[in-house]
Amino acid sequence: MKLAVLGAGNGGFATAADLALAGHRVRLWSRSADALGPLVERATITLDAEGRHGTAQLERATTDLGEAVEGAEVLIVPLPATSHEELAKRLAPCLNDRQIILLTPGTLGSYAMARGIARAGGPLPLALAETGTLPYLTRKTAPAVVKAPLRAANLPIGVFPASRGPRVLPRLAELFPAVRPCADSLDVALTNAGPVIHPPLVLLNTGAIDGGSFDVHAAGTTPSVRRLIDAVDAERVATRRGWGYAAPHYELATYYDETRAAEGLYGAGAKTKLVASGLWSEIVTFEHRYVTEDAVLGLALLESAARAAGAVTPAITGLLLVYGALLGRELSGRGRALEHLGLGDLSRREILAFLRDGWASPMWRKAIQ
Repeated sequence: MKLAVLGAGNGGFATAADLALAGHRVRLWSRSADALGPLVERATITLDAEGRHGTAQLERATTDLGEAVEGAEVLIVPLPATSHEELAKRLAPCLNDRQIILLTPGTLGSYAMARGIARAGGPLPLALAETGTLPYLTRKTAPAVVKAPLRAANLPIGVFPASRGPRVLPRLAELFPAVRPCADSLDVALTNAGPVIHPPLVLLNTGAIDGGSFDVHAAGTTPSVRRLIDAVDAERVATRRGWGYAAPHYELATYYDETRAAEGLYGAGAKTKLVASGLWSEIVTFEHRYVTEDAVLGLALLESAARAAGAVTPAITGLLLVYGALLGRELSGRGRALEHLGLGDLSRREILAFLRDGWASPMWRKAIQ
């Protein structure tokens, strides 16, 4: 398959290398030549990943977005959700209606990007899809070397519009065999573990984080932190049930409890492998995606979706209030909150119908205003 991987961070390098080694034709794009580094001259990446090792030859590494996506069947976007709206504007002149855009993960970005493309006057693709978690837990260890000690064992994916799922999901499963279909893009967004685990880890370890490099997953996962993570996760699961989404809910307990690991996103031994790698001892500031993506966007989505479902969210709302104080701005109702995405006036039934029909819905014109 001909692929474009958009973004040259940790996830972009791992995705491009893994899929190239699997036999696909891969172009890698970044808006920054510095991010591509030596790949500009020699488009190879050495991958050391769970289940796959080797040096991958890419078709091209480029800062020209049009060149990267021309002729690509699937555009994979392993970028933070904070980049989606800007990327939608850049992509609008480059797309065609046969392409699939896959966000890894999305935080309801499949809808947000479709809205952005339409507002920019571009043709909408065949469909947009998003995962509920990262396909790889990964870090670069050198300019052209990336390690991924974990890959998703269960990879939830939802499609926008959901009605196009039967055409899209089999093609995505060719790339990621761990695909687990979700009902729609909100269903998959509410499986995302990032907003559940990262905001508590960062907030309750702020003192240690301020001191420099720190591994929030190893030293930072204390019993008190776990209690807050569990409270947020219980509110997330209650929200999913309020919307009528079926199990599996991929509870965070499946990450921490080895007896349930097979039900989880990353399978048996996930936490042990992640901590043993030592790759997550790093500088974490309030500009890290654990905050800018998972707290600012992810928690806002969870809170608004819970409100629409009649679920109470003292832990989620409390985190939003504290992060809002630390960042100096209001977070509730902003970011990826349903009301901020133009869906706040719709009932649950109307939103579910809209997510099914997408731009064929009579509500689309209002949504993109």
